Amino acid sequence: MSHARRVFLATLAIAAVPALAAGVTIHVPSDQPTIQQGIDAASEGDTVLVASPYIYTGSLNRDLDFGGTNLILVSEGGAGFTVIDCDNAGRGFFFHSGEDTTAVVRGFTITNAVADTGAGAYCTSGSSPKFDSCMFDVCTAQLRGAGLACKASSPVVRDCEFNMNHVEDAARAGAYGGGVACIQGSSPLIADTRFVANYAYTGGAGLRSHSSSPQVIRCEFMSNTTADYGIGAGVSFIFSDGAALLECVFDENGVPTDVGGGAHINASEMTITDCDFTNNISGASGGMHMTGTMTPSVTGCTFIGNTGAWSAAGGLQCVFDANAVITNCTFVDNGTHQIWCDTASPTVQYSILAFSRSGLAIYCESEAETPSIDHCFVFGNDSGDTLCGGNFTDIEYTDPRLCDIEEGNVELCADSPCLPGATWVSLVGAEGQGCGPCGSGIEESTWGRIKAMYR
Repeated sequence: MSHARRVFLATLAIAAVPALAAGVTIHVPSDQPTIQQGIDAASEGDTVLVASPYIYTGSLNRDLDFGGTNLILVSEGGAGFTVIDCDNAGRGFFFHSGEDTTAVVRGFTITNAVADTGAGAYCTSGSSPKFDSCMFDVCTAQLRGAGLACKASSPVVRDCEFNMNHVEDAARAGAYGGGVACIQGSSPLIADTRFVANYAYTGGAGLRSHSSSPQVIRCEFMSNTTADYGIGAGVSFIFSDGAALLECVFDENGVPTDVGGGAHINASEMTITDCDFTNNISGASGGMHMTGTMTPSVTGCTFIGNTGAWSAAGGLQCVFDANAVITNCTFVDNGTHQIWCDTASPTVQYSILAFSRSGLAIYCESEAETPSIDHCFVFGNDSGDTLCGGNFTDIEYTDPRLCDIEEGNVELCADSPCLPGATWVSLVGAEGQGCGPCGSGIEESTWGRIKAMYR
């Protein structure tokens, strides 16, 4: 064979490699009539493209199983125009054959799915696919994970929504995880995702983690609820060392009579960073409840307008050796005490505790609690600014000067003593400067601040 011929054939072979790597595209319903038939016809790296706008129903458009093939299942028109309706006859997806994050589900609404565990989708046995831009709506589980359940698996969930999913079986104590449930060593990444109006009988209406370490980033948990004695309407973490909440928002989540309207943390060495807890409610600990031997970190968080309906803590409650380290946080306008300590002695530093609607800045259940409080601003709390435990230094009892408490804006005025260099080198509270100088006169202050000054 001539040298030129060999070069020509080698060039053809190289040119063919990208086409083979990219896989082929199988169209549903034009090439295959149902989604499962499209999946079954695909090979590793292929794409199954599902036409829009359609509602896909029937036995071959639910209980979808990739069978260990890492393929891409994607809709033409996105989740708003491509619906997998399970007709309350089965789950949406079942991943159990070792798929990894190159197995992708993108752009679908999964609705009316039912199963004991993982109604919208169930990932188990190490299967860890990726869900991208999907909606899990009105799915129902009897045990856990109405939207998505992860068991010994670590899927990636990005830019998704979990809306009005429901877990309820009063006879089973494990009825939890309305949106997502993670158990048995799962480590999912959940980012840029919304959890709205989900329900779970015993807790974790938005998300529940047990013996797992999910990384939850830039997510919103809103209007999630539990039964009367549920725990953690927004999220619930139990024995979940290594878990993390980063830049998440918890708003108007509710536990009727028990604990943890926004979040419930139990024996979990985890980090909660740059999160906002607003207008959450529970029987005791509207914003967050921490319990069990642990030293989790809570850094750069705001607790505003949360309520403990029958006293205890509106903002954060620490009990039974939950010795949290609370740094650069802002507690403002919470109903009942901002922080409640009961057989726990957290560390609170470089934080603002001001303008509680009732209660104290920090309350200790007995003389046994000795929270460490330093470099904090304590001011204008309804029941006074007296601190408990005797272990406090460098406390300022002056107005932190926040931009607009009535509107929930707890950024600092330009003349705030909490800004770096104003009182101490470091920033105090969770927020930096957000408005001009507030001054100290009535004309330049906010009504909320004025009321607090004259209580």
